[in-house]
Amino acid sequence: MKQFVVIGLGNFGYTVATRLHQIGHQVLAADSNATRVEHTKDLVTQAVIIDAKDKSALAEVVTDTIDAAVVGLGDSVEASLLCVLYLKELGVKRIIAKASSDDHGRILESIGTSEVIYPERDSALRVAEKLNAPTSVIDYIELSPDYSIIDVATPDDFVGKTLKQLALPKKQGILVIAVRNVMKGGEIQLLPPADYKFEPDSIITVIGRYEDLNKLTI
Repeated sequence: MKQFVVIGLGNFGYTVATRLHQIGHQVLAADSNATRVEHTKDLVTQAVIIDAKDKSALAEVVTDTIDAAVVGLGDSVEASLLCVLYLKELGVKRIIAKASSDDHGRILESIGTSEVIYPERDSALRVAEKLNAPTSVIDYIELSPDYSIIDVATPDDFVGKTLKQLALPKKQGILVIAVRNVMKGGEIQLLPPADYKFEPDSIITVIGRYEDLNKLTI
């Protein structure tokens, strides 16, 4: 079990905090808005009202023993920057912060933020990529400008054949990392072996170069 502090309980911070607690971690959630704190308090370990621009207030709830702090104050650049600065001065080693713009992100990086997140931009890019992909693509994750992961309905010409027979890495430059059987309640086969035989009504998760994945979905 890890310990996290999430500061700023807008949609981004609320989702991060409640999900971390849901999967078993200790989460202290903080916001200056009493309504947001009240809305979150039963879904995390502890929720407190705090002004992120007040270093002494932060020092009362944040210690250098936490595994990471998440700053979701992208709507207030001043509060976001001061909060990150104070967290660093309090000895927090890993700080992940939401940025509302490229300039905001660059300043966060310049003061030592471990990781800067652009949730709105990333979501928009993901939507654009999904719209650009063939309709058979169910989900899409870009790993880099060259490589992606997609969920796609198992092609008809795969059904009844094994991975070994298809030789996808050699012939198509792609790798199947999971198969989900829709007719068996979503049963998942991770890293299917070479003798795995594809069935109809299944979804495969595939990693590869964009151009190779695109051939798979044509």
